[in-house]
Parts: sequence; C-alpha cells; structure tokens
Amino acid sequence: MDWPGVWPVDEVREAWVQGVSNVFSWGLIAALLLLAPLLVLFSSAIRRRRFYCAQNGREVEVEFEEHGLPGFRRAVAVRSCSVFDPPTAVECGHRCLDSDFRRQWEPPLPVRRVP
Repeated sequence: MDWPGVWPVDEVREAWVQGVSNVFSWGLIAALLLLAPLLVLFSSAIRRRRFYCAQNGREVEVEFEEHGLPGFRRAVAVRSCSVFDPPTAVECGHRCLDSDFRRQWEPPLPVRRVP
C-alpha cells in the first residue's frame, strides 16, 4: 500500500534549497539596507574653502576633512592652510572648523550685487 503523504526526495531537497537561498537573499538585502547608511554616515570628504581669517588679517585657503552625511557634513580637521609654511603644518587653535566663526566677518572687499 502506497502512503499518500510521502514526499518525493527531489521535491523536499528543492524546497529546502529554495528556503535556504531565500534566507540568504533576505539577509543580504537587510545587511545592505542597514550598512549602507552607516558607510555614508562615517564617510569622510576633503573640501577646500577660501575665506577671510581675522586672526591673520588676510584671506586664506584651507583644506578641511569633513565627516557625516552628504549635505550635512561638518569639518572635523584642518589638513592644510595657506598661512603656514608648509601648509600642512597647521599650528593654530583651529577656530575655523566652526562655520559660524568663518562667517563672522565681512569679506575684505565689498561684494557688488548685480540686479
């Protein structure tokens, strides 16, 4: 007598392989969705800025290292500054890391607005 509830071995193996591949696939998708924002969050960028430095009384060109999400990055280190010789030997208090400090003074020359 043949049992009606007996599964063929090939179908069981195929169902098991499909289940394992589904688990790995969803795990990979979840890892990408969770890790991609973390990679962007902890990514860094190098940005050059030119502004008037009141401490030195002249316009300077500074290279900042920035961390954070694109569009919301903040300067965390000064890599080089045109005031120092060599530019990478920055020996000041790094007050220019604060963007409010950089915008505190008016530019040395007035900016002409074109209507």
